[in-house]
Amino acid sequence: MSNYKWRDSPEIVAKLVNADKIQSFSKQQVLLKPNEACAMIVDGRIGDILTETLLKNMAGGFSRWVGDKLGVTANDRRLLFAMTGPMDYWIKFDGQTAGGDSVKGFANVRLKMELENIPKLLNYFANNAPIMTRETVISIISNELIGRVITPCLATCQNSADLRSANFIERFEMTAESEMRNILSNLGFTLLKAFPITSPTDMETMEKHRTAMKAKMSTEQVNTDSALAEIANSEAVTIARIEMEANIAKARARGQVTEQLEFELKELRAQEERWSAELKFEKGKMNLRMEEADAKSRRAMEMFAEVQARKQERMKNERDFMKDRMDSQNEIQTKIMEMAAETGNLTPEVIQEFLKQQTAQKEVDTGSNEPVKNTVSTPKMCNCGTTIMPGWKVCPTCGVPIS
Repeated sequence: MSNYKWRDSPEIVAKLVNADKIQSFSKQQVLLKPNEACAMIVDGRIGDILTETLLKNMAGGFSRWVGDKLGVTANDRRLLFAMTGPMDYWIKFDGQTAGGDSVKGFANVRLKMELENIPKLLNYFANNAPIMTRETVISIISNELIGRVITPCLATCQNSADLRSANFIERFEMTAESEMRNILSNLGFTLLKAFPITSPTDMETMEKHRTAMKAKMSTEQVNTDSALAEIANSEAVTIARIEMEANIAKARARGQVTEQLEFELKELRAQEERWSAELKFEKGKMNLRMEEADAKSRRAMEMFAEVQARKQERMKNERDFMKDRMDSQNEIQTKIMEMAAETGNLTPEVIQEFLKQQTAQKEVDTGSNEPVKNTVSTPKMCNCGTTIMPGWKVCPTCGVPIS
C-alpha cells in the first residue's frame, strides 16, 4: 500500500485536495504527523478534523472505485490539509525613524494554526489557488504589518539607541498582537511571537567608524609608548651594566666574584648589543636617506651655478664683441668725415646720409627693430658752407673765427 504525500516542499502551509482527482486502483493511505491536520469536506459540509493518524482508502482503492460505479459515495469529497506547527515568516521592510535615520531590516512573525481554525482556510481557497505557501502568507499580511505595526513603531524612535532598546521590541510585539489579530483570525492563524531585526543605521555606521579611528589612534599611542619604553629599558640596561661592571671590579678586587654575576653580565651585554644593533640599523637607514637627499640638492645647485656662469660669460663675450665692433665702426666713420671735410665734400646731404647709415648699422648690431637713438650731434656749418669739425677755432676756408 502506497502513501499519499500532500506536502512535497517545506514552504507549503496548507493544501486543498479534490479526492476525485487522485483515484486509482491501487489503494493509498495518508499518514498525518503530529504537526499536520486534515479536515474532511464532503458535499460542501465540514466533517471531522484529524491529526496524528493513518487515513486508509481516503483517496482511492478498489472499494472506492466500486462505490463510484454504484453511486453510493458522495458526489464531492475534498481534503483540506494544513500545518499546525509553528512557522516563521520573514517580512522585509524599509522605514524611517522620527529622527530621520533610514532603517532597513526584517520582521519575524511566528504563526500557528489550531485544529478548530483549519476550516477558516476555506476563505482563502475560495478565490485563490488550492495551495498556500509561506510566500503566499507573507504577501497577504506584509502590507498590513508594515502599515499598522512597523511604520508606527519606527515613528516612536528618535535615534538608533531607541531602536535597539527592549522597550521598542516589546512595543513592536504588543502592537503586532493587537493590530494583526483581525487578518490572522480570518486565515485561522494565531500569533505566537513578533520581533524586528534591523540593519545598522547610517549613524551607527558612522559611530563605528569613529570608534575604529579612536582605536587606531590609541594603538599608535601604545606603539609610541612601547618605543619610549624600549629606549628607557636600553638606558636602564646600560646603567645596570655599568653598575655590574663596577660591582665585578670591586668583587674581583676582593676576590668574591661569583659565577652568577658573570652570567648576569653576559645577559646584559647581549641585550645591549641587540638593542645597539637595532638602533644603528635604523640610524644608518635614516643617514643614507639624508645623504641621498643632500647629494641630489648639491648636484642641482652645482648644475644651476654652472649654467648661470656660462650664461654670464656668454653675455659678457657678446657685449665685448659689440663694443669692439661699434668702436671700430665709429673710428672708421670719423676718419671718413675728416677726409670729406679736408676735400670740401662734407655737405649737409652727405652728413644726413652718413647719420642714416650709422643708425641702420646700430639697429643691425643691436638686433632690434626699434630705431636707435642718434648719439652723434649734428655738425655746425660755417657761412661759407664748410662743415666745422669739433675742436676747430677758425674756419680753414674763410678764416672766420668759430664761436
